[in-house]
Amino acid sequence: MNLKDRGNKKWTAMMLIEHRKKLKELKEHENDREKPILDEQEKTVINSRLHQALENGLKVKIKYYRNKRFKTISGRIKRVDVNRREVVISGEVIEVEDLLELKIV
Repeated sequence: MNLKDRGNKKWTAMMLIEHRKKLKELKEHENDREKPILDEQEKTVINSRLHQALENGLKVKIKYYRNKRFKTISGRIKRVDVNRREVVISGEVIEVEDLLELKIV
């Protein structure tokens, strides 16, 4: 016999609307992550690498936090806005507080 298993589809017909909404909400937030808290030493390392890369025009790889997700971007730093506390790289504006890791490649 060749039976096709429909997975969750076969069970949703017996669920209440509230249950379906909650399952959908849980699925949407499944990949959400909390922003890690960096200590002063990690912030100092990021800051020194940032200045080194900006002064020498070096290519960097930045890991940052945005919208409950970890994101990565590579390229050369265009500018650092000290007043706004922002870093501009490859057309992307990243707040300094959202930087998690900066590697010189």
